[in-house]
This record gives sequence, structure tokens and C-alpha cells, in this order.
Amino acid sequence: MKKKTLLSVIAAATLAVTVFAGCGKKEDTATKIKDGTYKAEASAFDDKGYKPFVEVEYKDGKIASAKFDYTNEKDGTLKSANADYNKAMAAKSGTSPDKYTVELAKALVEKQDVEKVDTVTGATHSSENFKTLVKAAVDNATAGKTDTAKVEIK
Repeated sequence: MKKKTLLSVIAAATLAVTVFAGCGKKEDTATKIKDGTYKAEASAFDDKGYKPFVEVEYKDGKIASAKFDYTNEKDGTLKSANADYNKAMAAKSGTSPDKYTVELAKALVEKQDVEKVDTVTGATHSSENFKTLVKAAVDNATAGKTDTAKVEIK
């Protein structure tokens, strides 16, 4: 009889510990991210001589701002500032770097999740680059890494 009582007490204690351990507060990954700017860029320049990059700024555990653009290999200028490139692309696709870079960054801040950012029509490849780079920057932020993530872009 004493064995049954002892086993019942042990079983009850084990169950109680298991139940209370599961009630602990879980931390949201966003609250773990320290305020700061996290960056990612392509590991190489593309066939047109540009390298995409992103900067994602966190404040109070949220994305406060974002910047997306491409750097020119020859002179370091930004694709969004290249008037001739913007004009030519807008004529062909209906959008241009001076528009879609801002649109994608704004959508990221609004939605707080790169998976919820829609692809910009006429800039599908750049939208994919943006999402890939943001994921790398956020991964660094979550891990507390402040160095620029280097990403292979296809």
C-alpha cells in the first residue's frame, strides 16, 4: 500500500513540475533584437556592374526604417540616382530603381515581415534580391551580429 501511495505522490509531483515548466514566458524574437542598423549585400557585382544592398534599422524591437539600392562597381554611385538607367527601365517595365527601392523599403517597415512584402511588378528580380538580403540582415540582427552579411545573389 505504501508503494502505491509513494508512486502516486511521485507521479503527481512530476506532472506538476511539467505543467508549471510549460507556463514560462516565451520571449518574442523581435524583443531580442538590439536597436541598431543591420546590413546585407551581395557578395559580388552583377553583369551590369551593380551590387544590391539593404540596411534595416531596428528601434524598440521593430523595423523603424529600411534602405535598398544598388552600388555601381565603377564609381560607387547608386542605381536609384542614375537618371538614364531609371528612364530606360521605366520605359520598358513601368518602374525604375528610384521608385521600386523606396516602395519595397516602405512596405517592409509597414508590414514588419519581408514575407508579407509584395513583389513589385516590373522589378521581379530586384524584389527577390531585396527579400533575400533583408532575410540575411534580419538573421544577423536576431543573432546579434553587426557585420554586413554577404549573400550570394543568383
